Amino acid sequence: MRIETTAIVCGHVFRDERPVRVVIHHNDGVWQLVCGEDDHPQDCGDFETVGLEHILDRQPDLALLSDMKRGEIAEQLDEGWSRSQFDE
Repeated sequence: MRIETTAIVCGHVFRDERPVRVVIHHNDGVWQLVCGEDDHPQDCGDFETVGLEHILDRQPDLALLSDMKRGEIAEQLDEGWSRSQFDE
């Protein structure tokens, strides 16, 4: 039996309108993948929980981030993914 990891994604990623450009692995273990833009509803009402495998199928380069530790953020820049600590 395989247990699927879930992730919280913004509506743009959920609807496949934009690629993931920011990945956060929160201290509580939750993964958040968003487009990185600031045009979301203030209450985050368009965010959805999905199986991470579905997002990886669409954007395989995200597998490079599978070893992110809790409390890290990765942002996609022109030269690739940049990681740093995330202050919640």
